Amino acid sequence: MLYTEPLSLRELDRLMRSVPNFAPRGHGIILIRKQEYTAKDCDCRYCPHYSARRKTGCTLDRCDCVTERIIAGAATYRETIAETMSAIHYPPLVRRINQLLKESEETPMNYRNGKHRIVFAKAITRLNRKNKALMAALHLLTADHRLWQVAKSFTSQNEINMNAVQVRDCDENAYTLLCAAKDLYLGTKHLTVSDLADAELIPPKVFALICNAMAIRRFGLGAVQYEEIGEK
Repeated sequence: MLYTEPLSLRELDRLMRSVPNFAPRGHGIILIRKQEYTAKDCDCRYCPHYSARRKTGCTLDRCDCVTERIIAGAATYRETIAETMSAIHYPPLVRRINQLLKESEETPMNYRNGKHRIVFAKAITRLNRKNKALMAALHLLTADHRLWQVAKSFTSQNEINMNAVQVRDCDENAYTLLCAAKDLYLGTKHLTVSDLADAELIPPKVFALICNAMAIRRFGLGAVQYEEIGEK
């Protein structure tokens, strides 16, 4: 040992005797990667709370893994919308949400129609699909043909110049979709909770689209079980 005393020189001694160009022990880099689940990973049959004897398959009142299942695109439409709206306690809106869930039991509406799904898939090509606010806004803007013809000119490089989007010769539904898109993308407050609860102001199909967009804003594209066109 070259240095033994004083104690302040012992660190220097260890440095001099270490292997050149190697980082000293205790100074490594720790990489932490968040687990990204797939729909296959979220198969309820693998869950300890699953029971084949139950109609729903689950013995719990609320799935412990519902968030992970929604993100992975493995949750049902009912679970997705219910979880998205779980913090809402305004009675008229709660009743409307329950009505939506009842009507969607047979035919869940993730998109306005098949054309909407195709236009949306094309619109998000080469965009950051992990940008939930962007995906939510585009889900609404692509639901109306005329609205999207205007909005797509202001959409580029993972951004929407929402303030530049001005609707002309569009119906009330298109204007409502634009207002909802602005609220989800910019954090504005064009639509209130009472507006959403008003079936005369916001028709059922438009309301369902807004609920879907809210789910995307919270959980990502898994909320509408998005997949590439042609992918099976």
